[in-house]
Amino acid sequence: MTDQIAPPRPAETLSSPFGPGWTSAAIAVHSVREIATPLLMQLDVAEHGSIVIDFRHHAFAWDRAVTTFPAAPSSVSVYTQTVSESTPSPFPLPGYDLDPLLWFVGLNSFASERASWLRPDERYRLLRWPNLTGLRHSIDQMRMIALLSNSSLTPSELASAVQTSPAEAQRLVNALSLMGILRVSTDVSAPLTRPRTATRQESSLFQRLRKRLGL
Repeated sequence: MTDQIAPPRPAETLSSPFGPGWTSAAIAVHSVREIATPLLMQLDVAEHGSIVIDFRHHAFAWDRAVTTFPAAPSSVSVYTQTVSESTPSPFPLPGYDLDPLLWFVGLNSFASERASWLRPDERYRLLRWPNLTGLRHSIDQMRMIALLSNSSLTPSELASAVQTSPAEAQRLVNALSLMGILRVSTDVSAPLTRPRTATRQESSLFQRLRKRLGL
């Protein structure tokens, strides 16, 4: 990372049935976010350099633009380093906001299957708007984010409401979950039924989302 901190150590080896790529990195990121001990993380991406993450500041550093994110690298090696709250960050702050990086990692892991920490039939609702300013998004992704800001939905309900594929809905839920911005509900007693045409409220949410994303 830099000479400000000790060299990082390899994280625990994480086997993945989804092959090489971002899945093991996603599992490692989620695990780090679940513990209280401050950690730094380094992701060595084959042919794309190293990404350094400082979770204390919700920031990362990379010598490449996040918009050039490689969807399917041949390998991603994960390293972690325990630090204290007072340890200097290994890169100049504020760095880059972590949301866009975790968005891409989440979208491109688990081969569009459910993330390993999620459970069948859970419903999800947005806790806050993601910071995805300047990134390209599909119309379906924007509509799904808008719906999750107003409703608790399963991925299958989300796909049905937007009339997109279950795989695309699951990818989006994986990404937002990795970012830590979903509220989880296990109440599955009332399945969602929605009309095919968007309501006025949904249209308003969609317009607000476009404005927030700078589109």
